[in-house]
Amino acid sequence: MIGFLKNPKYDIRPVLDLISKEYVPLRDKMEWGYIIPYAITGILDEHPKSAIALRESDKKDNYREFYESLAGTDLD
Repeated sequence: MIGFLKNPKYDIRPVLDLISKEYVPLRDKMEWGYIIPYAITGILDEHPKSAIALRESDKKDNYREFYESLAGTDLD
């Protein structure tokens, strides 16, 4: 948000330093942030149990197939 303020009294550099020094190493220790399978189940108003199952499977990164299986579509 600070980057969008475009006000000279706000300096984004300390925020960027904080992200680099604290949040990037934290991301390597634990998963956080936007997780696509959960977003797909949310968009389709589905319980996240299918997203949990996908993430534990060998196809955990095949988002299109997952979406199509839930939406009942195959657009190819």
